[in-house]
Parts: sequence; C-alpha cells; structure tokens
Amino acid sequence: MLASVGNRLAIRLKDVALLQRASATILELGTALDARLLNERRPAERLRMLRETTNRITRTANDAIQAYGRASRAVAAELERPDTDPAAAREMRRRLDAARAELMAALQVASRRYPPPGEASELPAEETPDA
Repeated sequence: MLASVGNRLAIRLKDVALLQRASATILELGTALDARLLNERRPAERLRMLRETTNRITRTANDAIQAYGRASRAVAAELERPDTDPAAAREMRRRLDAARAELMAALQVASRRYPPPGEASELPAEETPDA
C-alpha cells in the first residue's frame, strides 16, 4: 500500500525537477544576456535582446508555476487519502517548497537585473545600458 503512495508522488518529482531547472535556466539566461550586452552598442539591438530574454524568462517562470501547482495539488490530495504515508507527502512538500524558494530567488535576481520599463530610467547613469 505504501509503495503506491511513493508511486503517486514520484510522478510529481518531474515537476519538482522542472522547478529546479527553471531556477537555473533563469539565472543562465540573465548571465548570457549580460555577456551579449557587453558586446552590443546599438540601442535597438540591446532592447531586442532584453525583450527576447525577458520573454524567455517569463515562459520559463510560467512553466514552473504550472508545475508547482500540479505538484502542490498532488501533495494536498495525497494527504487527504486514508491510505497515505504522511511522511512521504511531507518530504515531497519540503522539496517542493525548497524548489519554489529557489525559483523565487532567481526571479528576484532577474527583477533587480532588468527592472520594469518605468523603473529603468531611475537607474544611476553607470547602470544604464548606454552609459
């Protein structure tokens, strides 16, 4: 009976892994963009690169949010079952929460690195792309 609990939750391990990969991907996208921006001086091209990267970050984050929702619902459903192993569900919740925290940290880094358009003009001169 407990083996089936592990199997039901194991399906959601792919979602936890997706969250973890999303965090790494978001950080890698930012690093790659920074490197590309160093070599580009044309404002229109820099803007295109920034737009492309933020779109990719957004898609990655959206995929991770969907995965988090699926895994979170699975854990909640597992805890409601009468034949459950609460320890396995709690461990999955712990892993899921850790992956979510990593994702939020990566998004926070991206948010500071590339602020929304209205805030970009408030950056000090040495931090603006054309300075």
